[in-house]
Order: sequence, then C-alpha cells, then structure tokens
Amino acid sequence: MVSHKNYAESKGMGVINALGSVTINSKMVEYFKGKQEDWKSFGKMNSHLYRQQLFRRMEEKKLSPEAMMMVYTMASIIKSQPRIVQAMMDMPEEERFSSPGVWFAVRSFFETDCTQYVSQAKKNKKFPVVNIPNTMPGLDILWWCLCTEDSERTLDNLKIRPTFTQMKLKADVQTIAREGYEMFWTKIVKGTKNPDNVEAPAMRQDYYETQAADQYLFITLDKEDKMMELKAQSTDGKYTLKEVEEYLRSFDG
Repeated sequence: MVSHKNYAESKGMGVINALGSVTINSKMVEYFKGKQEDWKSFGKMNSHLYRQQLFRRMEEKKLSPEAMMMVYTMASIIKSQPRIVQAMMDMPEEERFSSPGVWFAVRSFFETDCTQYVSQAKKNKKFPVVNIPNTMPGLDILWWCLCTEDSERTLDNLKIRPTFTQMKLKADVQTIAREGYEMFWTKIVKGTKNPDNVEAPAMRQDYYETQAADQYLFITLDKEDKMMELKAQSTDGKYTLKEVEEYLRSFDG
C-alpha cells in the first residue's frame, strides 16, 4: 500500500513534506536579497514609485534643483526623448535658459539615463520619458497652463491631458476627466512609434483607476513666481468644477 504525505497539514509539516530536505541555494539567496529595492515596487509601479525612481536617478547624477526642474519641464512639454536631446543640441548657447553647467547636465541626463518607452526601459534599465509627467501631475498641468494661449486654456482641452485624472477632483469633475482620458487614448493617440511589439493604444480601465486614485493638488504661482499648492475649499479637499475653471482663468493675460 502506498503511503501518501499530508501536504495539506497546517502546522508546518505540509511545507516540509512538499519540499523535502532541500537546502536553499546560496546564489539564489544572494540574487533576491540583492534586489530588495526592486521587489518593493515589482508589479505595482504607480506615480509615487516612478517619482522616487526618477529623483534617485537625478540625485545620483548630482543634478541641481534647477536641472531637476528643467528635466521635468522638457519631458512635460516636448515629451519625446530624442526630440528633447535634439532641441537642446540645436539651441544657440546665448539662448539657453540656465545657470552655467546646467544645460549640459540636463542634456546628458536625457542622453544617458532616459529612454522613450516603458518597454524599452525594461531592457536598457533607463527611465522612460513618457512616465515623467505623471510623477508630478500638478506640475505638468501648471506648465500646460503657462504654455497655452488664454483662448485654448479650457476644460475641454485640459480634460484630454491624462494627468488631469490624477488630480483631487469631485466625482462630477472626475467623470469629465475620465471622458477626456478615454478620448485621448481612443481618438487622439492614433498609434505608436514604439519599435517594440506592443499593443495598440487603447483605453485601459485599470490604468485609469490607478491614476484616478492619486488625488494630487493643483500647483500655482505666487506674486514672486514661487510654486505653491492650491488647496480646494470644500471640506473633503476635492476641487469643484468652478474651482477648476477659476484655476484655468488665473493664468489669463
């Protein structure tokens, strides 16, 4: 008669019965323990973890606060890693808006530490430029407001900026943001230049829900152009439609 081990035993022997007297491979332990930082974010990357990863890279390169701001702004406005590098190479030295050394440091960061797509980042271990704007959505929207003509700075145009879904919005405003998010992925994005074999751009409810859970604040400027968070007036701290419209109009003129 064959004797079967009790793999379902609940006090520990079920585990030992299943695995036997296997000794854990020391190289396996070394590999997994050596990547402890990676496992914290493995399979659950969101804007906060991407922001942490981005700033750690910039700190490793010893970028100044001015350089860090320029990295973010270039990614938010130009969006494309190769276009950013080319634009920085083409701009005459006398027109470069930075302190000494900053321009080269930023261009070097985009050249050596950044790539365009997440799929590429998985292979070359660089930071994807497409993920930089959503690490600080309030700042992304601030720069959009500063770079947009008054007549174009409307809710209809704001809602198709994916970072709008990440803001701390009342339910009715978040509904508008979701409509814009879906419009962006189904009507505005026509395809991808990603050389990897990736799925076609489409509305992804799981991606949307991850972004909508962020609840960031808008960022505005004081009289000295210093950045400051703009808190909502409601008790739950979420922006009403009226407050969003007032924020957009605050940049007029």
